[in-house]
Amino acid sequence: MNVRKAALVAIVCLLLAGSLAVLAGCSQGKPQVIIFLGKSSSSFADVNAMVAKAEKKFGNKVTFKVYDYDNAASKSARDKYHVSMNPTIIITNAQGQVKQTYMGKPMEDDLLMSIQSFIPGAAAPSSSSAGTLTQPGTPFPPGSSSSPQPVPIAPGSNQ
Repeated sequence: MNVRKAALVAIVCLLLAGSLAVLAGCSQGKPQVIIFLGKSSSSFADVNAMVAKAEKKFGNKVTFKVYDYDNAASKSARDKYHVSMNPTIIITNAQGQVKQTYMGKPMEDDLLMSIQSFIPGAAAPSSSSAGTLTQPGTPFPPGSSSSPQPVPIAPGSNQ
């Protein structure tokens, strides 16, 4: 009977520890987007709209935390992340490591692609230019018909 009680106590303890870990965010497994944005920023409306779009697009796959940059209550969070610019957007991976920081207003496409890239199991963001990639400095895509040989440029006098 003592073995059963000990096993039952161990199972209950494991369940409680797992519940506490979830509540503490230890096993969350989601990337975070941490936004520091105050109304004193000239790009407040634009960044606020970007964040709303990102929240709608990614739903519960990402945790969003928004801090009012201008509010004194946000000082400890600003200090924790070393934030000195309004706005600042920080993206962490699922393990909580800071992976991307935008100081100032980011480009919307860059922000959305960056967030998506840290979602576990998400497909890689597709680029708008489909087709073959060309190495820089090559005049034709690989596999195309025979391309002309490059002509060396002789140094000349540009005086």
